[in-house]
Amino acid sequence: MGQEEKYTSDHPDFVYSSANRILHWIRALVVTGLIITGFYIADPFLTSDGSTDKLLYATWTKWHLIIGFILIASGLLRIYLFFFGKDSEGELRSLKDFFSIKSWMVQLKSYFFLGELRKKGFYGPLQFLTYTAIMLLLIVSSITGLVLYVHVYHQGLGGWLYDPMRAVEAWMGGLATVRYIHHMAIWGFLIFIPIHIYMVIWSAIRFKHAALDVMFTGYDYHLKKEKENKEDNT
Repeated sequence: MGQEEKYTSDHPDFVYSSANRILHWIRALVVTGLIITGFYIADPFLTSDGSTDKLLYATWTKWHLIIGFILIASGLLRIYLFFFGKDSEGELRSLKDFFSIKSWMVQLKSYFFLGELRKKGFYGPLQFLTYTAIMLLLIVSSITGLVLYVHVYHQGLGGWLYDPMRAVEAWMGGLATVRYIHHMAIWGFLIFIPIHIYMVIWSAIRFKHAALDVMFTGYDYHLKKEKENKEDNT
């Protein structure tokens, strides 16, 4: 007699609301657009001395600003939903795991194939730490972007933000430092994106759940491992 492992699916749980899923993909597209336009603004390889090319540079800058304000709006809405949205209860339960040494040990051991991942909320402690760091990175890139914005646009929103953003500029050590921090934020996202994609695929395979499609459907499932006896014909 032998044993064969098989997996059966639990009833899927509704995890992420449509608002959170939409915001996730908006941020993914917006960050991609900001990376592309930001690198061009830093090194405008299509620009020469011709006036047409200068207008091209202005077009790239315009889209960088538009996309940047979309990022700020989506980021503020995401912070609001974290505390007051339909998913807030599950997300806030993740705080219990984050401040639990036992939960940290469970997650780290599961990554080394020494057990299964168990968590009270939507995220394990390492996930929660990573996503919090990305949100802080988003806030830093948004604030430094606004500092750079008010140096070009002095009326309307730029005029309203001018004094507080100049105070932030002075606190950061000057405009050159603000530009450097803003540029480094891009590299923070560039490091995070491939790791995030890899870990989503890896955890879907490792823990047998819907990590890949949960941001499309909103539903997650976890497969239960079962063992059934199987006759050995040899």
